Amino acid sequence: MPKDYKRPTLKDIAAQANLSIAAVSMALKNHPSLPQSTIERVKKIADEIKYTPDPALSALAAHRNRLRVHNNFSVIGFISNWKNPEDWNQLASIREVIEGAKSRALELGYTLQPFWSKADGATPKRFSEILKTRGIRGVILAPFENYNDKLDLDWDAFSVVAIEKPGRYPFFHHILPNQYTDYLLCWERLRIRGYTRVGLVVRSDFADRWSHQWEAAHLYAQSQMEGTLDTIPILNLDETDQTETIRSWLLRYQPQAVISRCDGFFEAAEAEGIKVPDDVGYVSLNVSDDKPGVSGIYQHRRTMGATSVDVLNSLLQRNQRGPLDASIGTQVNGSWRKGFSLPPISEELISNSNTSNIE
Repeated sequence: MPKDYKRPTLKDIAAQANLSIAAVSMALKNHPSLPQSTIERVKKIADEIKYTPDPALSALAAHRNRLRVHNNFSVIGFISNWKNPEDWNQLASIREVIEGAKSRALELGYTLQPFWSKADGATPKRFSEILKTRGIRGVILAPFENYNDKLDLDWDAFSVVAIEKPGRYPFFHHILPNQYTDYLLCWERLRIRGYTRVGLVVRSDFADRWSHQWEAAHLYAQSQMEGTLDTIPILNLDETDQTETIRSWLLRYQPQAVISRCDGFFEAAEAEGIKVPDDVGYVSLNVSDDKPGVSGIYQHRRTMGATSVDVLNSLLQRNQRGPLDASIGTQVNGSWRKGFSLPPISEELISNSNTSNIE
Protein backbone atom coordinates (compact mmCIF):
# COMPACT_ATOMS: atom_id res chain seq x y z
CA MET A 1 0.00 0.00 0.00
CA PRO A 2 1.49 3.44 -0.95
CA LYS A 3 2.73 5.64 1.90
CA ASP A 4 0.39 8.44 0.85
CA TYR A 5 -2.66 6.13 0.75
CA LYS A 6 -5.71 7.65 2.44
CA ARG A 7 -8.55 5.39 3.48
CA PRO A 8 -11.88 6.56 1.98
CA THR A 9 -14.19 7.93 4.67
CA LEU A 10 -17.88 8.61 5.20
CA LYS A 11 -17.08 12.25 4.56
CA ASP A 12 -15.85 11.36 1.05
CA ILE A 13 -19.07 9.50 0.29
CA ALA A 14 -21.15 12.33 1.73
CA ALA A 15 -19.43 14.87 -0.52
CA GLN A 16 -20.16 12.87 -3.67
CA ALA A 17 -23.73 12.00 -2.62
CA ASN A 18 -24.49 15.55 -1.47
CA LEU A 19 -25.72 14.18 1.85
CA SER A 20 -24.76 14.59 5.49
CA ILE A 21 -22.33 12.14 7.07
CA ALA A 22 -25.13 10.97 9.36
CA ALA A 23 -27.37 10.21 6.36
CA VAL A 24 -24.57 8.27 4.67
CA SER A 25 -24.02 6.23 7.84
CA MET A 26 -27.75 5.47 8.03
CA ALA A 27 -27.85 4.48 4.36
CA LEU A 28 -24.97 2.03 4.77
CA LYS A 29 -26.93 0.45 7.63
CA ASN A 30 -30.10 0.12 5.53
CA HIS A 31 -32.03 2.48 7.79
CA PRO A 32 -35.76 2.14 7.00
CA SER A 33 -36.36 5.89 7.24
CA LEU A 34 -34.40 6.49 4.03
CA PRO A 35 -35.71 5.87 0.51
CA GLN A 36 -34.37 2.71 -1.07
CA SER A 37 -33.07 4.76 -4.01
CA THR A 38 -30.91 6.81 -1.62
CA ILE A 39 -29.55 3.68 0.07
CA GLU A 40 -28.62 2.14 -3.28
CA ARG A 41 -27.00 5.39 -4.50
CA VAL A 42 -24.85 5.69 -1.38
CA LYS A 43 -23.78 2.05 -1.55
CA LYS A 44 -22.84 2.44 -5.21
CA ILE A 45 -20.59 5.40 -4.40
CA ALA A 46 -19.06 3.46 -1.50
CA ASP A 47 -18.24 0.58 -3.85
CA GLU A 48 -16.76 2.91 -6.47
CA ILE A 49 -14.35 4.59 -4.07
CA LYS A 50 -13.67 1.24 -2.32
CA TYR A 51 -14.88 2.41 1.06
CA THR A 52 -14.61 -0.05 3.95
CA PRO A 53 -15.29 0.68 7.64
CA ASP A 54 -12.22 1.16 9.80
CA PRO A 55 -12.23 -2.00 12.00
CA ALA A 56 -10.54 -0.22 14.90
CA LEU A 57 -13.12 2.56 14.93
CA SER A 58 -15.96 0.04 14.55
CA ALA A 59 -14.66 -1.94 17.51
CA LEU A 60 -14.37 1.22 19.60
CA ALA A 61 -17.91 2.29 18.70
CA ALA A 62 -19.24 -1.15 19.60
CA HIS A 63 -17.39 -1.07 22.92
CA ARG A 64 -18.76 2.36 23.78
CA ASN A 65 -22.26 1.24 22.86
CA ARG A 66 -22.04 -1.71 25.24
CA LEU A 67 -20.86 0.54 28.08
CA ARG A 68 -23.56 3.16 27.52
CA VAL A 69 -26.43 3.11 30.00
CA HIS A 70 -29.72 2.95 28.09
CA ASN A 71 -32.56 4.97 29.57
CA ASN A 72 -35.02 3.65 27.00
CA PHE A 73 -34.69 -0.11 26.62
CA SER A 74 -35.45 -1.65 23.26
CA VAL A 75 -37.66 -4.72 23.44
CA ILE A 76 -36.83 -8.02 21.78
CA GLY A 77 -39.85 -10.22 21.15
CA PHE A 78 -39.45 -13.91 22.00
CA ILE A 79 -42.17 -15.47 19.83
CA SER A 80 -43.98 -18.75 20.46
CA ASN A 81 -46.29 -20.29 17.86
CA TRP A 82 -47.43 -23.35 19.86
CA LYS A 83 -51.10 -24.35 20.01
CA ASN A 84 -51.35 -23.68 23.75
CA PRO A 85 -49.78 -20.58 25.35
CA GLU A 86 -47.90 -22.34 28.17
CA ASP A 87 -46.87 -25.62 26.52
CA TRP A 88 -43.81 -24.24 24.76
CA ASN A 89 -41.86 -23.37 27.92
CA GLN A 90 -42.61 -26.55 29.89
CA LEU A 91 -39.37 -28.13 28.70
CA ALA A 92 -36.29 -27.35 30.80
CA SER A 93 -34.20 -26.82 27.66
CA ILE A 94 -36.49 -24.01 26.45
CA ARG A 95 -36.46 -22.34 29.87
CA GLU A 96 -32.66 -22.43 29.69
CA VAL A 97 -32.78 -20.71 26.30
CA ILE A 98 -34.97 -17.95 27.75
CA GLU A 99 -32.66 -17.51 30.75
CA GLY A 100 -29.61 -17.17 28.51
CA ALA A 101 -31.37 -14.78 26.14
CA LYS A 102 -32.71 -12.57 28.97
CA SER A 103 -29.31 -12.29 30.60
CA ARG A 104 -27.51 -11.32 27.39
CA ALA A 105 -30.31 -8.95 26.36
CA LEU A 106 -29.89 -6.97 29.59
CA GLU A 107 -26.12 -6.81 29.05
CA LEU A 108 -26.71 -5.23 25.64
CA GLY A 109 -29.40 -2.81 26.78
CA TYR A 110 -32.51 -4.72 25.71
CA THR A 111 -35.37 -6.37 27.48
CA LEU A 112 -36.76 -9.71 26.36
CA GLN A 113 -40.55 -10.07 26.27
CA PRO A 114 -42.33 -13.35 25.48
CA PHE A 115 -45.26 -13.23 23.04
CA TRP A 116 -47.74 -15.93 22.05
CA SER A 117 -48.62 -15.42 18.39
CA LYS A 118 -52.16 -16.78 18.85
CA ALA A 119 -53.13 -14.60 21.82
CA ASP A 120 -56.76 -13.41 21.67
CA GLY A 121 -57.20 -15.26 18.38
CA ALA A 122 -54.86 -12.87 16.54
CA THR A 123 -54.22 -13.49 12.85
CA PRO A 124 -50.60 -13.34 11.65
CA LYS A 125 -51.34 -9.93 10.11
CA ARG A 126 -52.82 -8.62 13.35
CA PHE A 127 -49.96 -10.07 15.40
CA SER A 128 -47.43 -8.35 13.11
CA GLU A 129 -49.21 -5.05 13.68
CA ILE A 130 -49.16 -5.58 17.45
CA LEU A 131 -45.39 -6.06 17.40
CA LYS A 132 -44.82 -3.03 15.17
CA THR A 133 -47.13 -0.84 17.28
CA ARG A 134 -45.08 -1.73 20.36
CA GLY A 135 -41.92 -0.66 18.56
CA ILE A 136 -40.43 -4.15 18.34
CA ARG A 137 -37.87 -4.43 15.54
CA GLY A 138 -36.12 -7.66 16.55
CA VAL A 139 -37.66 -11.07 17.25
CA ILE A 140 -36.37 -14.46 18.31
CA LEU A 141 -38.46 -17.46 17.25
CA ALA A 142 -38.83 -20.08 19.96
CA PRO A 143 -38.53 -23.69 18.76
CA PHE A 144 -41.69 -24.55 16.83
CA GLU A 145 -43.97 -27.24 18.23
CA ASN A 146 -43.77 -28.89 14.83
CA TYR A 147 -40.70 -27.83 12.89
CA ASN A 148 -42.82 -27.54 9.71
CA ASP A 149 -45.36 -25.18 11.31
CA LYS A 150 -46.23 -21.98 9.46
CA LEU A 151 -46.20 -18.44 10.85
CA ASP A 152 -46.80 -15.79 8.19
CA LEU A 153 -45.73 -12.57 9.86
CA ASP A 154 -44.66 -9.43 8.02
CA TRP A 155 -41.09 -10.69 8.14
CA ASP A 156 -39.64 -7.75 6.21
CA ALA A 157 -40.51 -5.52 9.17
CA PHE A 158 -38.29 -7.42 11.61
CA SER A 159 -34.77 -8.65 12.23
CA VAL A 160 -35.22 -12.37 12.96
CA VAL A 161 -33.22 -15.14 14.61
CA ALA A 162 -34.59 -18.67 15.14
CA ILE A 163 -33.81 -21.11 17.92
CA GLU A 164 -33.37 -24.42 16.10
CA LYS A 165 -34.18 -24.41 12.37
CA PRO A 166 -37.85 -24.11 11.35
CA GLY A 167 -38.51 -26.20 8.25
CA ARG A 168 -40.36 -23.42 6.40
CA TYR A 169 -38.00 -20.62 7.40
CA PRO A 170 -34.42 -21.78 6.80
CA PHE A 171 -33.29 -18.31 5.66
CA PHE A 172 -33.43 -16.82 9.13
CA HIS A 173 -30.18 -17.10 11.06
CA HIS A 174 -30.70 -20.14 13.29
CA ILE A 175 -28.98 -21.25 16.50
CA LEU A 176 -28.99 -25.00 17.04
CA PRO A 177 -27.17 -27.87 18.76
CA ASN A 178 -24.51 -29.72 16.79
CA GLN A 179 -26.43 -32.99 16.86
CA TYR A 180 -24.04 -35.01 14.68
CA THR A 181 -20.97 -34.20 16.76
CA ASP A 182 -22.91 -34.65 20.00
CA TYR A 183 -23.99 -38.13 18.93
CA LEU A 184 -20.42 -39.17 18.13
CA LEU A 185 -19.42 -37.97 21.60
CA CYS A 186 -22.02 -40.33 23.09
CA TRP A 187 -20.69 -43.23 21.07
CA GLU A 188 -17.11 -42.46 22.13
CA ARG A 189 -18.07 -42.60 25.81
CA LEU A 190 -19.68 -46.00 25.22
CA ARG A 191 -16.74 -47.31 23.18
CA ILE A 192 -14.33 -46.43 25.98
CA ARG A 193 -16.42 -48.47 28.39
CA GLY A 194 -16.29 -51.47 26.06
CA TYR A 195 -19.84 -51.41 24.69
CA THR A 196 -20.24 -52.76 21.15
CA ARG A 197 -23.96 -53.62 20.84
CA VAL A 198 -25.39 -50.15 20.96
CA GLY A 199 -28.93 -49.29 19.94
CA LEU A 200 -30.49 -45.97 18.97
CA VAL A 201 -34.07 -45.15 19.99
CA VAL A 202 -35.47 -41.86 18.77
CA ARG A 203 -38.84 -40.23 18.27
CA SER A 204 -39.57 -39.81 14.58
CA ASP A 205 -40.54 -36.15 14.95
CA PHE A 206 -37.19 -35.39 16.60
CA ALA A 207 -35.37 -37.33 13.87
CA ASP A 208 -37.14 -35.27 11.20
CA ARG A 209 -36.48 -32.01 13.07
CA TRP A 210 -32.74 -32.69 13.08
CA SER A 211 -32.55 -33.94 9.48
CA HIS A 212 -31.73 -37.47 10.69
CA GLN A 213 -28.26 -36.46 11.88
CA TRP A 214 -28.44 -38.90 14.81
CA GLU A 215 -29.14 -41.86 12.53
CA ALA A 216 -26.34 -40.81 10.16
CA ALA A 217 -23.87 -40.49 13.04
CA HIS A 218 -24.98 -43.85 14.45
CA LEU A 219 -24.36 -45.64 11.16
CA TYR A 220 -21.01 -43.91 10.74
CA ALA A 221 -19.92 -44.86 14.27
CA GLN A 222 -20.88 -48.47 13.68
CA SER A 223 -18.84 -48.51 10.46
CA GLN A 224 -15.74 -47.45 12.39
CA MET A 225 -15.85 -50.34 14.85
CA GLU A 226 -13.17 -52.95 14.38
CA GLY A 227 -14.09 -56.54 13.61
CA THR A 228 -17.55 -58.00 13.14
CA LEU A 229 -20.30 -55.93 14.64
CA ASP A 230 -23.65 -57.40 15.53
CA THR A 231 -25.73 -54.33 14.68
CA ILE A 232 -29.12 -53.49 16.13
CA PRO A 233 -31.81 -51.83 13.98
CA ILE A 234 -32.53 -48.19 14.80
CA LEU A 235 -35.90 -47.82 16.53
CA ASN A 236 -37.91 -44.85 15.27
CA LEU A 237 -41.00 -44.15 17.37
CA ASP A 238 -44.26 -42.40 16.61
CA GLU A 239 -46.23 -40.71 19.36
CA THR A 240 -48.31 -43.76 20.33
CA ASP A 241 -47.44 -46.72 22.55
CA GLN A 242 -43.79 -45.75 22.89
CA THR A 243 -43.23 -47.71 26.09
CA GLU A 244 -44.61 -50.96 24.66
CA THR A 245 -42.68 -50.55 21.41
CA ILE A 246 -39.41 -49.96 23.29
CA ARG A 247 -40.16 -52.91 25.55
CA SER A 248 -40.56 -55.28 22.58
CA TRP A 249 -37.38 -53.90 20.96
CA LEU A 250 -35.34 -54.38 24.15
CA LEU A 251 -36.59 -57.94 24.56
CA ARG A 252 -35.82 -58.86 20.95
CA TYR A 253 -32.38 -57.24 20.45
CA GLN A 254 -30.99 -57.05 24.01
CA PRO A 255 -28.59 -54.12 23.48
CA GLN A 256 -25.70 -53.53 25.85
CA ALA A 257 -26.38 -49.80 25.78
CA VAL A 258 -28.96 -47.43 24.33
CA ILE A 259 -28.58 -43.88 23.07
CA SER A 260 -31.97 -42.20 23.09
CA ARG A 261 -34.15 -39.14 22.63
CA CYS A 262 -37.64 -40.37 23.38
CA ASP A 263 -40.15 -40.92 26.15
CA GLY A 264 -40.83 -44.17 27.97
CA PHE A 265 -37.42 -45.85 27.96
CA PHE A 266 -37.11 -46.28 31.72
CA GLU A 267 -40.72 -47.44 32.02
CA ALA A 268 -40.08 -50.04 29.31
CA ALA A 269 -36.86 -51.26 30.95
CA GLU A 270 -38.56 -51.55 34.33
CA ALA A 271 -41.44 -53.51 32.81
CA GLU A 272 -38.93 -56.04 31.45
CA GLY A 273 -37.01 -56.21 34.73
CA ILE A 274 -33.98 -54.57 33.10
CA LYS A 275 -31.82 -52.52 35.47
CA VAL A 276 -29.95 -49.38 34.40
CA PRO A 277 -26.93 -49.42 34.27
CA ASP A 278 -26.40 -52.99 35.53
CA ASP A 279 -28.16 -54.69 32.62
CA VAL A 280 -28.14 -51.92 30.01
CA GLY A 281 -26.36 -48.59 29.78
CA TYR A 282 -28.35 -45.50 28.88
CA VAL A 283 -27.19 -42.25 27.23
CA SER A 284 -29.43 -39.24 26.69
CA LEU A 285 -29.07 -36.91 23.72
CA ASN A 286 -30.48 -34.05 25.82
CA VAL A 287 -30.07 -34.46 29.57
CA SER A 288 -32.01 -31.26 30.35
CA ASP A 289 -35.28 -32.80 29.13
CA ASP A 290 -34.65 -36.39 30.27
CA LYS A 291 -34.82 -38.26 33.56
CA PRO A 292 -32.85 -36.26 36.15
CA GLY A 293 -29.26 -37.41 36.61
CA VAL A 294 -28.84 -39.47 33.45
CA SER A 295 -25.57 -39.65 31.54
CA GLY A 296 -25.44 -37.87 28.21
CA ILE A 297 -25.26 -34.60 26.35
CA TYR A 298 -25.81 -31.19 27.87
CA GLN A 299 -26.72 -28.95 24.93
CA HIS A 300 -25.75 -25.56 26.42
CA ARG A 301 -29.16 -24.07 25.76
CA ARG A 302 -28.32 -20.97 27.82
CA THR A 303 -25.43 -20.33 25.46
CA MET A 304 -27.81 -20.80 22.54
CA GLY A 305 -30.14 -18.17 24.01
CA ALA A 306 -27.31 -15.71 24.60
CA THR A 307 -25.94 -16.31 21.10
CA SER A 308 -29.34 -15.66 19.55
CA VAL A 309 -29.35 -12.19 21.15
CA ASP A 310 -25.78 -11.53 19.97
CA VAL A 311 -26.73 -12.39 16.40
CA LEU A 312 -29.97 -10.43 16.57
CA ASN A 313 -28.10 -7.39 17.92
CA SER A 314 -25.78 -7.57 14.92
CA LEU A 315 -28.73 -7.74 12.53
CA LEU A 316 -30.40 -4.78 14.26
CA GLN A 317 -27.21 -2.72 14.07
CA ARG A 318 -27.12 -3.31 10.30
CA ASN A 319 -30.89 -2.90 9.90
CA GLN A 320 -30.96 -6.31 8.25
CA ARG A 321 -34.61 -7.30 8.14
CA GLY A 322 -36.47 -10.25 6.71
CA PRO A 323 -34.96 -13.46 5.34
CA LEU A 324 -31.23 -13.60 4.59
CA ASP A 325 -29.88 -14.26 1.11
CA ALA A 326 -28.35 -17.53 2.30
CA SER A 327 -29.26 -20.05 4.98
CA ILE A 328 -26.85 -19.35 7.85
CA GLY A 329 -26.71 -21.15 11.18
CA THR A 330 -24.62 -21.24 14.33
CA GLN A 331 -24.06 -24.68 15.84
CA VAL A 332 -23.30 -25.11 19.53
CA ASN A 333 -21.41 -28.24 20.55
CA GLY A 334 -22.73 -30.07 23.58
CA SER A 335 -20.73 -31.33 26.58
CA TRP A 336 -20.68 -34.69 28.26
CA ARG A 337 -22.49 -35.00 31.58
CA LYS A 338 -21.76 -38.10 33.62
CA GLY A 339 -24.65 -39.60 35.53
CA PHE A 340 -26.13 -42.72 37.08
CA SER A 341 -27.12 -44.43 33.82
CA LEU A 342 -23.60 -45.55 32.87
CA PRO A 343 -21.06 -47.31 35.09
CA PRO A 344 -17.99 -45.27 36.06
CA ILE A 345 -14.82 -45.77 34.03
CA SER A 346 -12.14 -47.89 35.68
CA GLU A 347 -8.57 -46.67 36.07
CA GLU A 348 -7.46 -49.37 33.63
CA LEU A 349 -9.79 -48.05 30.92
CA ILE A 350 -8.57 -44.51 31.55
CA SER A 351 -4.92 -45.53 31.19
CA ASN A 352 -5.62 -47.49 28.00
CA SER A 353 -7.60 -44.70 26.33
CA ASN A 354 -6.19 -41.97 24.13
CA THR A 355 -9.17 -39.74 24.90
CA SER A 356 -8.70 -36.93 27.42
CA ASN A 357 -11.39 -35.93 29.94
CA ILE A 358 -13.30 -39.13 29.24
CA GLU A 359 -15.49 -38.88 32.30
